[in-house]
Amino acid sequence: MFPKVDIPQISAAELKAMLEGMEPVTVVDVRDDKDGEAGRIEVSLNIVLVELMARFQEIPKGKKIVIVDLHGKQTLVTGRYLVSKGYTDIVRLDKGMKAGWIDAGYPVVK
Repeated sequence: MFPKVDIPQISAAELKAMLEGMEPVTVVDVRDDKDGEAGRIEVSLNIVLVELMARFQEIPKGKKIVIVDLHGKQTLVTGRYLVSKGYTDIVRLDKGMKAGWIDAGYPVVK
């Protein structure tokens, strides 16, 4: 259904460095409210995966897009969907928010 393209992964440390370095990056969190209770990256744009088709236009083009989910399993489908809509610079957070970002001790907002 979506292009069979590879969506590269980045580590939580790489994402943290991007955010601290003020790189033009948009973090898209596709988790629902229940999964998001553990916390979100402060600058993230929350678009629940089931709402992506209706809301993808909220994601700005011209910046790197970092897709995050709970365990890193839904980001590939999300990335491929965004490629089908013309987005080009997309990566996904390796291991997701739980094992990737939160377990590394990086800050979240609740």
